Amino acid sequence: MRHRTLGRATAAALGAALLLTACGGSDDDGGDDIVGAENKNSASPSAPAEEDPDAPAFDFPDDLEADVEPADTGDGKKDAVLRDHGYALSAMVESYGQQKATANFEDYWQDPAYTNYVKDFERFADEGQRIAGTGRYFDREVKQVKDGSALVVFCEDQGDGYVVDAKTGKRVGSGGGENSAVLRLYRQTLTRTDDGTWVVAESDWTEGDGTCR
Repeated sequence: MRHRTLGRATAAALGAALLLTACGGSDDDGGDDIVGAENKNSASPSAPAEEDPDAPAFDFPDDLEADVEPADTGDGKKDAVLRDHGYALSAMVESYGQQKATANFEDYWQDPAYTNYVKDFERFADEGQRIAGTGRYFDREVKQVKDGSALVVFCEDQGDGYVVDAKTGKRVGSGGGENSAVLRLYRQTLTRTDDGTWVVAESDWTEGDGTCR
């Protein structure tokens, strides 16, 4: 299930050097506490999940697209986490495209990660800019599900993301593109709400991590 909702959809098309303070902040210790992250290539490719008729609708500018790799583990708990995690990524990019926290973002994020991202949405709005292009999220894996909390590890490719003027849609600067790919390894903690929805509460990343290729 690749999230391409409303034609040109989801997840962060973040050009090189764009999100320096968002995403909960960088973790430069290499992420040694992620057990098994180095074994991401050992598993067989997942079969595409069926489209969820209850999936939220996302509203993206025509020049913004996201690619969230499908994840179907066969484990009901993990698949529920990954489903909502995919929606959370989509909601994040939607919000960057609209320069504000959208209703979907409100549904799938909570503090402290929520506030960190909202500050970045506001920064783009203040500068009259937004993101465009394509963001890719892959190798999404649930490392732990316990007592209403889950840890998801995944990779982001920012190489095809760039910044545009919010009014004209014209590209700002020269960031993004094939030769400026930025790979990040993310660790996000999700919390299960009373209605059963998994929401992102904490987000940390390591830039240029060798795990993501």
